[in-house]
Amino acid sequence: MTVEYWIMKPSNYKQGEKYPLLLEIHGGPSAMWGPGEESMWHEYQYFCSKGYGVVYSNPRGSGGYGLDFLRGNINDWGKGPASDVLTALDKTVEEGWADKSKLLITGGSYAGYLTAWIISHDNRFKAACAQRGVYDLNTFFGEGNAWRLVPNYFGGYPWEPKVKEILTRESPISYVQNITTPFIIFHGGNDRRTGFIQAEMMFRSLKVLDRPVEFVVHPGATHEITRNGDNRQRIDQMLRTYEFFERSI
Repeated sequence: MTVEYWIMKPSNYKQGEKYPLLLEIHGGPSAMWGPGEESMWHEYQYFCSKGYGVVYSNPRGSGGYGLDFLRGNINDWGKGPASDVLTALDKTVEEGWADKSKLLITGGSYAGYLTAWIISHDNRFKAACAQRGVYDLNTFFGEGNAWRLVPNYFGGYPWEPKVKEILTRESPISYVQNITTPFIIFHGGNDRRTGFIQAEMMFRSLKVLDRPVEFVVHPGATHEITRNGDNRQRIDQMLRTYEFFERSI
């Protein structure tokens, strides 16, 4: 269960200076970061060019490390994987060049889920960005076309009492009252993979709680919004995220 992680320092890095650090998380949850994952590099390089450091890892549940590692997040989408990515963050901070008062977090799809989970359990981040995420596993079963993730990872369906208890425990929306981190949420208006109602539920809940939250819907965008979607929307999402982070730190 050894977790690999990687670091990209800011392009203007100078020994002895401190820089914001962005924790990037992958989706899936069974995806994996690696040289062949082209969709991530433009975002990483953009933030490094703006003076941010980037840390990314393959937490438990990622592909490429064998069946036991792949199944290491069964009934545990939140606490275990969160511990893995936060350990990578902590080890990066220990190197001494990251500004601990300017930590940021982002991710899409399952990583949107884990971003929301983390900021509902940890308040160290100055700002968070989640794209196309899942926040309520009970409704995700009926809304997203990836609904088979529910029985595959949690052993059943929302109407089964034991499974419903697990889905409620593992859903970030169950802890929304704990979120105080400034949070920007993105979703595609035609996302049938995770379903845009997931984002609307999270946004409305935070608005009712009067928390610092912003919500952007890209019209017509699918689940590919930050990968191979409309390039104008991809650029818009990245620029909005950077602007939101800059306001927050």
